[in-house]
Amino acid sequence: MQPLKNNTYPHMKFQSLFFLFLSLAISNSVNSQQNEDLWLRNTAISPNGQQIAFTYNADIYMVSSNGGKATRLTTHSAYDTKPVWSHDGQQIAFASNRHGNFDVFIMTASGTNVKRLTFHSADDMPTDFSQNNDAVWFNSIRLDNENSMLFHKLGELYSVNINASTPKQLSSFPAYEAKNNSKGDMIFEEIKGYEYEWRKHHTSSVTRDIWIKSATGNYTKLSNFKGENRNILFGSGDVFYFLSEKSGTFNVFQSTFSNPNKSDQISEFKMHPVRHLSVSNDALLAYSFNGDIYTQHIGESPKKLNIDVSGDQSLMENELLFVDGSVTHMVPSPNGKELIFIYRGDVFVTSVDGSLTRRLTDTPEQERSIDISADGRTIIYAGERNNSWNLYTQTLPKKEEKYFLNAIELKEEILLADISESFQPKFSPTGEDVAYLEERTKLRTINLKTKEIISIHNGEKHFSYSDGDQEFEWSPDGKWIAITFYPDQYWVAEIGVLKADGSGDLINVSKSGFNDFKPKWSLDGSILYWASDRNGMHSVAKTGPSQLDVYGVFLTQKAFDEFKLSKDEFAFVSEADEADEADETEDDEKNSKKDKKDNEKKDKKLKPIDIEFDNLYKRKAKLSLFSTNLSDMLVTKDAKSLLYLGRVDNKADLWKLDLRTREIKSLGKYDRGGSMAFGKDAKEVYVLSGGKISKVDISSGKTKGVGINDEMSFNLSAERLYLMDHVSRQVKKKFLDPNLHGAPWDTLSANYKKFVPHINNDYDFKDILGELLGELNASHTGARFTEPNKKGDETGSLAIYTNDSYDGNGLQISELIEGSPLINGDKKVKAGVIIEAINGKTLTKSINYYTLLNRKIDAAITVSYYDPSTSKRWKERAKPISIDAENELRYQRWIRKNREMVHKLSDNQIGYMHIRNMNDGSFREFLEEVMGEEVNKKALVVDTRFNGGGDLVDDITTFLSGTKYMEFSNGGKVVGTESQRRWTKPSIMLIGESNYSDAHCTPAGYKDLKIGKLVGMPVPGTCSFVWWERIQNGIVFGIPNMQVLDIEGDVLENKELQPDILVKNGFDAVTNGKDEQIEAAVAELLKQVN
Repeated sequence: MQPLKNNTYPHMKFQSLFFLFLSLAISNSVNSQQNEDLWLRNTAISPNGQQIAFTYNADIYMVSSNGGKATRLTTHSAYDTKPVWSHDGQQIAFASNRHGNFDVFIMTASGTNVKRLTFHSADDMPTDFSQNNDAVWFNSIRLDNENSMLFHKLGELYSVNINASTPKQLSSFPAYEAKNNSKGDMIFEEIKGYEYEWRKHHTSSVTRDIWIKSATGNYTKLSNFKGENRNILFGSGDVFYFLSEKSGTFNVFQSTFSNPNKSDQISEFKMHPVRHLSVSNDALLAYSFNGDIYTQHIGESPKKLNIDVSGDQSLMENELLFVDGSVTHMVPSPNGKELIFIYRGDVFVTSVDGSLTRRLTDTPEQERSIDISADGRTIIYAGERNNSWNLYTQTLPKKEEKYFLNAIELKEEILLADISESFQPKFSPTGEDVAYLEERTKLRTINLKTKEIISIHNGEKHFSYSDGDQEFEWSPDGKWIAITFYPDQYWVAEIGVLKADGSGDLINVSKSGFNDFKPKWSLDGSILYWASDRNGMHSVAKTGPSQLDVYGVFLTQKAFDEFKLSKDEFAFVSEADEADEADETEDDEKNSKKDKKDNEKKDKKLKPIDIEFDNLYKRKAKLSLFSTNLSDMLVTKDAKSLLYLGRVDNKADLWKLDLRTREIKSLGKYDRGGSMAFGKDAKEVYVLSGGKISKVDISSGKTKGVGINDEMSFNLSAERLYLMDHVSRQVKKKFLDPNLHGAPWDTLSANYKKFVPHINNDYDFKDILGELLGELNASHTGARFTEPNKKGDETGSLAIYTNDSYDGNGLQISELIEGSPLINGDKKVKAGVIIEAINGKTLTKSINYYTLLNRKIDAAITVSYYDPSTSKRWKERAKPISIDAENELRYQRWIRKNREMVHKLSDNQIGYMHIRNMNDGSFREFLEEVMGEEVNKKALVVDTRFNGGGDLVDDITTFLSGTKYMEFSNGGKVVGTESQRRWTKPSIMLIGESNYSDAHCTPAGYKDLKIGKLVGMPVPGTCSFVWWERIQNGIVFGIPNMQVLDIEGDVLENKELQPDILVKNGFDAVTNGKDEQIEAAVAELLKQVN
């Protein structure tokens, strides 16, 4: 249940000296800057308690534990974070994305001798040093231990020596933020599943718990609050400290290992969370709270430090961005020479035959939904200014100026700015009126001169899932508006028409029961057409993708009769039409001699179209020749051809179909699809695909790219301030609970917004948004951001497990994963063989072999082998695979091992299959294995653990609730049954804390329908619909915008689902080949089978 909107533009951090030519660099970046409204995070107090390392604006700083002037330790343009002190206070480890992903680095406590320790393209985050300070512990998601039955996406704990040799795994289970002491004990947070890091106030199974693993290997759970417990630290002797939400928000608590059920609250903050707790050897606590850094002695009040971070902060007011593509919306001008488009939320104009580009709006706020009047002199767009979406026009006020590109004077005016939000403006054919959406679903028109607003439709047949998802289109005469709408309580779209004067009722013209959307009118007014999934290939899952066709209704019987004529029959009709056209041409020549003003008035009196509503549905026809993954379509001006942008393979074709002869040809390939718009006189079509615009001559098929070449000075700080308001407002408009789960939203929004002017990167901005969204106590919230780096590391994989106990040079293979690139026909490479060198580089103990696989994906390498059992050496060529490919091999191996376990435990009576995601591809995999491999089993274990969601709840519950009600027999032999394609035998479902979204909905429905029992751990209440919005700086944030109610009428969001049989997998058991949840499921099913 997670649609995603695409619009990616990463922000990169640069040193401010590089931009001295920009005169608008913030002057106070070099002034004394105390920590008022600064975003100071990731506090780490030194062991002796005298200094505190922390992060600010993507760098690591050091300050006295009494506050004062801070020293900047790192000055790299990358994002440096998570400082961790060595136990002797001489070194600091930290994470940095200097090579694309986050790696572990170390430096001296004074910031010198920076050294990279890890070289894998997974993200590595340091947690501690070893006791003798010769290694750094870190969390990462890599190839797990071969014996582990854990799913591989939760991560593991590793140690890397400070000489940067190949890391060693310390723990197969995700021991997060692990710390160690001199006795050999380890404390850690238990990560159980997927949830955003900064979510707050929830009490569910997925919240983190804190544990200790003693030096003897015994595990003890230390937390007893069913909410968030994090950031555990060793104190002196028996004491430990941690953060918990048991007080209502994150505060510091103290407890003892001998009596962890009793804890004392140390800090007493009321609203915002304490983060990044650290402690010195003499029990001085340091932590961050609401952007500030505090210290606290036990039994005393917290002390806020005054910290001076003055100096060059690389805090640019303006940054230079180049406009050369990545267009998100475009509309050609009727003058045939200009094209208007949107780039990063601003309006631009470019020449269609050259490379002249001009910026028309310069605001930190977003503009979108552009249109241009029929005379080409007025542009209209929506802009989110003054905390509201309003309508704006931009015109050429001087009559002698014809083009936006070179006009000396441009005039922007507010067309509509009232208490309601206004969206998606579209000019009427005359240019006198504009249709738009009020509050996302209500269709209105406004007259440009009188400002009179007419209500066309009040939105009772609409639901806005995401901005921009409502569709409407003026008829060529401006008398009608076609819309997409939803019948009552039936979320399947139909096409309707409404009178543009607001009178009359909505008329359903598609009446198909299939999804019909994207209505358009032919330019001559003879056809209303749309996209439909009636005929195309459908996904196996009900909510998966479907191929589409273009359908249309002919508005008159005459037009429909002509459409049905053969080529020869139409030739006779066409001769008569040509004679009529000749007469009309003669009349036009006479009219051209009349007064110019009379002509202008006549031009606005468009020829009315004729709609014969009687038997309209009987004049419906499929216009497209074959089904495609359709992006857009247009009927040509003469209504003789259909242009449609559809994909039948990896790239979309622009197809031109003769509607009479059914002859079709491709006019070119266009990425994965896009949108289209006619140019002047509809002789050419403009295609926007992959952020690029192309001009296509419809007659010849000749294609030419539209040049875009401009640069813009962009105020990134002002943009972030706007985006902060945008996200806050979107939540208020769209969140599934109008009361926002009781969060004081305006107060919280204002609090987090105050930090935004002082940050210089989008990683920090992502965390600020995440902290705000986390206050909603809802799933699917938070924000995420990744900064692409084309030069970043890309680790190749050999898809092998290695022997951790082997102590010699090289890598000793313990298992080749099925599909490993090292597997070949002679099978010489097997378990026990040692890899001695890669590309001639000997694998000594001191070398990190990942460095030899960097950027070697699909590139041939030479691997040198030694087989101790035969004492033979040889070399072979191999091509490393990507980490994604390795993950797929690991996943398939995990399924095989689980299935083998189920088969063995049940004496081959019970089948097994995991559902990877709740989408069509996963459903196909599930059906293939169940109805193929496991079809003859007496019962089935359905594993939904570690499933991140989608929308398969009805498909899975329907499939598993099959009942045999018929048999097909021939000569006494049963050939088949009904339900033929459903599981009619017993089943049981595995669940856990890592079930998310629809992976909560599905077992909830399974239990409500009494299909079978649930086994495992409770599932957090995350069943809801979500809209993921990608904002213009590349950050993606989520808003759960629609509730799901169960069979009892309860809202499933935050309603935890309890298993029928509660089983937790023990750490040691699950990491050593034992899955106690599978064992319990098989034992329960065997009772039914036997």
